[in-house]
Amino acid sequence: DCSDWVKKQRAQTTRFDLIFLDPPTFSNSTAMEHDWDVQKNHQSMIDDCMAILSESGTLIFSNNFRRFKLAETLKEKYQVEDRSKWSIQRDFARNPRIHQCWFIKNAG
Repeated sequence: DCSDWVKKQRAQTTRFDLIFLDPPTFSNSTAMEHDWDVQKNHQSMIDDCMAILSESGTLIFSNNFRRFKLAETLKEKYQVEDRSKWSIQRDFARNPRIHQCWFIKNAG
């Protein structure tokens, strides 16, 4: 369960310059205490990752849920740059909703 690992890293002094977060749309793995739903759980996972990111680091967050909407509160807390168009291979460009991607940095 990567969410447990990220939470444990918050207590450590190590900070990361780059984090790539590409969670599944949904998971009900028996290894996890609760089901994972990217739309419902993305904000807390991003906040946890931002807590272990270095001040000048970048979190790359992507997912393949076609109806995904990034929480507006994240845009208020962090620098958020939509890189979806950049991240889609030319073969899939005809359907831009197939994949979404953001570069997220600490504000200020």
